[in-house]
Formats: sequence, structure tokens, C-alpha cells
Amino acid sequence: MNLLYDPIFRVQTSEQQLSLSLPALFELLGKNVVDHYEGLQKHQHDAFHVFLCYLAGAVLARTNCQDPVQNEEFWRNGLLRLAGRYGKDAWELVAEDISCPAFMQPPILDNNPRSSAVFTTPDELDLLQTAKNHDIKRMRAADTPLDAWVYALISLQTMSGFLGKGNQGISRMNSGFGNRPIVELIRSRQPGQRWIDAVTRLLEHRSALLKGPFGYKPDGLVLVWLEPWDGKTSLQLSELDPCYIEICRRIRLSRDGGSVSAQSFPAESPRIAAKELAGVVGDPWLPIDLKDIGSGKKGVAKALTFPPTGITAEYMQRLIFEEQMELTVLQKPLPNWHGSYLFSASVLIRGQGTTDGFYEWEVEIPERKVRSIFDRSKERDELVSLSRRALEYVAIMRDKVLKPSILAFLLGAPDKLRFDRDFANDVWKGLSRKFDVLWSADYFRWLFSVPDGFNEMEGLRSWVDILQDHALTVLEEADSALPVRTGRKYKAQNQIRRRFWGSFFANFPFMRRDHHELDAES
Repeated sequence: MNLLYDPIFRVQTSEQQLSLSLPALFELLGKNVVDHYEGLQKHQHDAFHVFLCYLAGAVLARTNCQDPVQNEEFWRNGLLRLAGRYGKDAWELVAEDISCPAFMQPPILDNNPRSSAVFTTPDELDLLQTAKNHDIKRMRAADTPLDAWVYALISLQTMSGFLGKGNQGISRMNSGFGNRPIVELIRSRQPGQRWIDAVTRLLEHRSALLKGPFGYKPDGLVLVWLEPWDGKTSLQLSELDPCYIEICRRIRLSRDGGSVSAQSFPAESPRIAAKELAGVVGDPWLPIDLKDIGSGKKGVAKALTFPPTGITAEYMQRLIFEEQMELTVLQKPLPNWHGSYLFSASVLIRGQGTTDGFYEWEVEIPERKVRSIFDRSKERDELVSLSRRALEYVAIMRDKVLKPSILAFLLGAPDKLRFDRDFANDVWKGLSRKFDVLWSADYFRWLFSVPDGFNEMEGLRSWVDILQDHALTVLEEADSALPVRTGRKYKAQNQIRRRFWGSFFANFPFMRRDHHELDAES
């Protein structure tokens, strides 16, 4: 079961399903004939993509080659060189001698080591944590192919945060309780094309990192699992290659007859000593959030961490327009690119011992708007201004127009509206989320539909029309579905509309013209 020689990875091409070794997979990715990976779960896709890119980038850099389109033998030789004196043994999925490295598994040299957990299925090993086994049933993959163990190892070792005593997190994350977003500008969803584009830009990024403050070495350690780990000592960034493939847990796989299982051994310290950097270690898929700098808070740059609500339109706007964000070449096009792009972000949000949701968002950037986004120009400044104002109007519509109307309805149209009623506020939270889902789906489509040389006020009027439609949809849902005191129902129904339109025109007086024109036409 060696990744360099055995057909472990199941892929689907346009013509057939194949089982491939890791070097053979690299060759087919270079030919861009892989349609998808069999058995790779949704939350594992980006982790596996990043893993493949880092490996390829390290191999190409060590051979002074820039072209990721290479044959199987090239990749096998390159991966063997990365393993140094361990050679092919470093790519064994299962090695019975735990004092020797195995794939994503460091040597354990402890005397009589005691494991803290045993995993009998790969999904149990994976980084997903489920509350009371409700969200995704664990241990459901009792009879799974070997690639499931590979994907689980990569997911756990490269994406995990701190999970209690003995379970350390990765360095490419802002604190052990954070999350690791993967943000990338892509031209194609095809695994091969996306990989080629990412590796090409990664090589450029790697060269810049070697000149930066992190102390990375051009011949530093790439496969972090090669080094013995006693759970107490940590590696310094200065010992590593910029494309290092990290591990954060002391995991060892073993085989009993035909079945594979895994053991976890506790670690007192993280494998990579970079806690004080707050995730800012040069990961090109991880933007740096600059929002707190100069705000009176701890003014240090931190790796982007999404909140429990996940990826929102506000965050995507900041990322796309680099608003208080520091992006890398992975979030920008190369000069020779043409056509439309996809700005992609994904993240697995972690709670206290739970998985709070996997989120992903792709924004299509049409070709005619590429210059307005990625070039420093007057057109870009105007589009950024419009995008900001539109988000300000969202808050006004939600908090000053829709919320008072719905609370008035829920509270039976009182003469004086109070905002401290628990029941009403609980109901409002659900309706507010519904409104946010509705407008978020239209935000970028509207923003990128405005013509060049647009008038900002006219553009905002069209956006408020969209917000108005979504607010009325939520209002109608509240009217038809929510309880209200029977004796005051008629009054409440009138009040909800009176309050809505009164607040609407008070906050958006420039919209009166549209309604007067409609009245005149009718």
C-alpha cells in the first residue's frame, strides 16, 4: 500500500474510471483529463487540492522546473527525493514499525507509548466532529477503499485546530480554535486545470516567501512527517520549505488481517512553533485580515477566520475587492489569463467539539468586470464604492425597515414598540436570516450587472428595488405563518404594512419617485 507505486486513488475521466498511484495522478492532472475523485467528500476537496499543489510545487522547485505538466516517472522521482533517506518507505500507508515514518504519520519513539484514541474507520479519524452523532453519522464507512484513509489523514493533519488536551492544531490557522479558509481565484472547476493554475502561481509565491521574514529554507523540510515527534518538541519555520506539508497529530495506522485502523498518541506541544504569528505563515490560500489594525484592538495582522455564521456576502466583498485584506497571487489572475473567473472560498467552521457547518461560496466574475476588480483604476474605485453603499443599504432595510414592521406584527401592533421581547426577537432572528439568504444570492449578480460608466444613484435605486422585493417576501411569510393575538390581527396586519412603507420611504426618500411614477401610470 505505497502511494508511489500502488493504484490507490480512484478517479473518473470522461471515458472511464481509473485507479492510480500518486505520480500517475499528477500526470493525469497535468493532462487535465480528471473529472472528479471517487470517494472524496465535499469538505475534503480543497484540503486534497492544496496538498497536491504543495507537493507539486516542492518537487518542481527542487528540480528548477516551472512546468507542472510532467510524466509519471518525473513525479515519482521527485517525491522520492523529498523523502530523502527514507525513500519509498515514507509513502507507505501502513508501516507496522511505528519508529519509522509512514504517509502523514511521524515516527513514534516513546517507550511503551499509550494511545489516546483508536479509530476503526476513516470517517471516524477525519477532522469532522459531530454533536451527538446527529449531523453526519460517524463510523459509517466500515468497508472503504484505501483512498478514504488517505483523504481522512490529509483532512485531519492539514486542516485541524486544537481539540482538547493532547490534540494540537495546525500552524496555518489563527489560533487553535479558529478555522482554515481556502480562498482561490480559479478559471475552471476541472481538478487538473485548477491544479495547473494554482501550482504555477504557487511557485511565484514560494520565491517571494524565501525572501520574506519567515526564515524558510529552499532546501528545508517538506514532508513534516519524516521527523520523529515525541509530542513535546516543535519544529521552527526556519527548518521548513515554504511548501511544507504539515501534520498536527501523532497518528499511526496499522493493519489486522484485511482491516485498517488508526491510533492517536497525545502531544503536549504543536508540531510547528508558530502560535505567535496568528496563522500568518505565508499560506497563499489564506488571506490576512487587516481589519483590527489601527482600530484600537490588538493591532496585529491575523489569518482570516470566518465567524460562526460562515461565509457571508460582506466577507466575499472584502475578499474580492481586497478591503482590509491582504491577498496573494492565488487570489489574483495571471497576466496571460482571459475570460471569466470564479472567486472561490470554503471553510469548515468548528465549535466546541462540534462541526458547526461546512461553507463554500463561488462568485462568478464576468470578463467585462475583470479590469474593474483586479486593476487599480477609476472604474474599480467606483465599483468598490457602489458595493459598500449597497451593503449599507442592506443594513438599513433589515434593521430600520423590516425589523420594526415584523416586531410590530408579532407584538399585536402596540402603540409603543419595544425591542426587548424575547419571543419576538427569537422569531426575528429566523426571518432576518431568511432575508440575508435572499439578498445575498442577488448581491454579486446585481453588482456585476451594472454597466460601465454607471450612475451610482441609479445603480443603488435598482439595488433597493431588489431589497424591497425580498423584504416584502419575508413580510408576507410573517403575515401568513406567524401567530398574533386574534383580537388584534386586523390591526396588526394594517400596522405591519403601514410601518413598513413609512419606514421604507423615511429611509429611502429617493425611491418615492418610482412609486409616484407607477401610480401615475396606473
